[in-house]
Amino acid sequence: MKKLLFITWSISYGYGTEKSLADVLNRMDKATYNISILPLFKKAETTLFRPDINILPSLIDYTEENFDETKAFEQYYELLANPLRFNKLIKTRYDCIIACNHNAPSYFASYINGGAKVIWIRGDMRELDYHQYPTDSDQYRQVKQEYDMQASVLKCFDSIAVISDVVQQTLSDLFGITENVIKISNSVDRDTIIKRSKDPISFPDKKMFVTLGRLDYNKNQILLLKAAKEVRRQRTDFMICLLGDGEERKNLESYIQENDLEENVKILGFIENPYPYMKHSVATVLTSLSEGFSLVLVESVMLNTPVISTNVGVAKELIDRYSCGTLIDYDEKELASTLIQYLNHYDGYKKVYPMGSEYDLKTEIQQSCKIIDQAIQHKKQTEKFKPLPYPEQTIYEYELSTFTIPKDSTFILRILKDNIPYEYLITHKSTSNHLIIFNNGAVAKGNVTVPVFQRHSWIPLLKTSSIFCMDPTLYINSYLQIGWGIGKNESYYLENSSILLKKIIEKMEIPLTNTAIYGTSAGGYLSIIMGLYLKGAKVVADNAQLDIRNWIFQDALDSVITFCFDHVGMALNYKERFSVIDAFQKHNYVPPLYLHVNLSSKADNSTQLIPFLKTAEQMLPPEEYHTIQVFLHCSPEKGHNGIDMDYAIHFLESILHIL
Repeated sequence: MKKLLFITWSISYGYGTEKSLADVLNRMDKATYNISILPLFKKAETTLFRPDINILPSLIDYTEENFDETKAFEQYYELLANPLRFNKLIKTRYDCIIACNHNAPSYFASYINGGAKVIWIRGDMRELDYHQYPTDSDQYRQVKQEYDMQASVLKCFDSIAVISDVVQQTLSDLFGITENVIKISNSVDRDTIIKRSKDPISFPDKKMFVTLGRLDYNKNQILLLKAAKEVRRQRTDFMICLLGDGEERKNLESYIQENDLEENVKILGFIENPYPYMKHSVATVLTSLSEGFSLVLVESVMLNTPVISTNVGVAKELIDRYSCGTLIDYDEKELASTLIQYLNHYDGYKKVYPMGSEYDLKTEIQQSCKIIDQAIQHKKQTEKFKPLPYPEQTIYEYELSTFTIPKDSTFILRILKDNIPYEYLITHKSTSNHLIIFNNGAVAKGNVTVPVFQRHSWIPLLKTSSIFCMDPTLYINSYLQIGWGIGKNESYYLENSSILLKKIIEKMEIPLTNTAIYGTSAGGYLSIIMGLYLKGAKVVADNAQLDIRNWIFQDALDSVITFCFDHVGMALNYKERFSVIDAFQKHNYVPPLYLHVNLSSKADNSTQLIPFLKTAEQMLPPEEYHTIQVFLHCSPEKGHNGIDMDYAIHFLESILHIL
């Protein structure tokens, strides 16, 4: 099943973009797609989405008790400026992230590291054309900044879907983007609309016009109210109904009251079923300053109700193709004149507009699924990490007791424990009774979706059997590049992995005293802690972190704490997961340990080895203590990089007494 995350402005209302999105998502195959939605804003409890679609908590929730708008927007802009903090909210790894429009939805979608990305541009982007302003104006600088950010963000997406020729042309004109762009027109479910339009409602006893959409500046309903004032001077047998809600409602209500329009203009708020109003209207009116498409116009024409619209979205295309309405300019007198003409000619009968199948909902669903599937497939083909060419076997933890480790073959064993995959690349050589275990260091740029086994190319060079270990901590969030085996909350992945590994070694019938554990950097830390669970094994750690809390790359530590614990304070309860000394104290044991440290690396010498030795002086003597040997070398050219392969293999074989 493919996990999808849609990031959209809001799902609280049932018109326009929100309704179009619901129409598509509600009909996508449940068995193929696991759908989640992150609405940036929540202004009502209503939603049009089916129950199995997971609605994540919105970033700004106006329905909260004692809602503080100032504080909410401060937190919102902090998230907008901090990808790491935003990623903490994303608990699940998704196969595809879909931004349901440009601007903020696309910004947040771009922050999520991992998964294919699709942007579904549903609005006109010409507001980002900074050339329309004087170069020395504040507007120019502000819009130019927004343009630059949008231009940068667009590069993050594998595919771009646009809903109209207007949007596609804008994308080309403003950003020069013509590749990986697919037009998917908004569509409607004709049968459902016609059926719902027959629901009984109470109509005004006057000839009615409707306008649908959010009550906001862009929808520009104030133009319609000004036109109503002009019409009122000539006749009173009309009613204009505004269906929708939004931040401009109070201003519009004030205008209605101040101009005595209460008998001719009504704001009905959000109406779940607007189609009876639309069907019985003289015309549907749209006064928007910009639209990417305007689904309302298509719905109106399907109900044989003409449209009066500014030249936005699909308006001109519809009117030219079906002769189904009138284009107007942004002039209240022109709009008033048009409304009067429609009133004069309306006798209750309507012309039938024989629309074709170009706005069919099934087509939009098929095209939407296709672009998502193609983006996921393309992402898999271009991922930095690809599955290694080894056979894989997956078993549950309880099956390990009866599982046989084959000899003289290399394979990946995946053991599922509490639905967490613990993965090992195993080579059991019949010619050797010795074993070397390898642990990974950091994985550059993170975004790990398949098991990574660093140094697996060493397998043919080893005289011993070998096991390479994957840290499932990296699967918690694609932002992580390093995990130190920390795990999730109470579940310590490194402990779990070590216990499973001990059972595997027992099945291989290799004594732990014939086993060495090796890793560099974070892999060195993993190896030392693993040595506490595999008592008897020798540990070789090269430029290892010995106290994660002192690691110079603080962002790496912050990321682990952020994503591995639901609450930062929880990390304080597990000191032994962060400090070798604390782990020694908890286990009352110190393994045979060989520390290799480059004196030329400040990250490993002054911030790790020296504090480790100072802390060790005050450590309570463990009951079982083995020698810690420190090997110092000075290699300015290597820095934090590990010792050479040949030397590392020779050293490991020497401590195992292999000739």
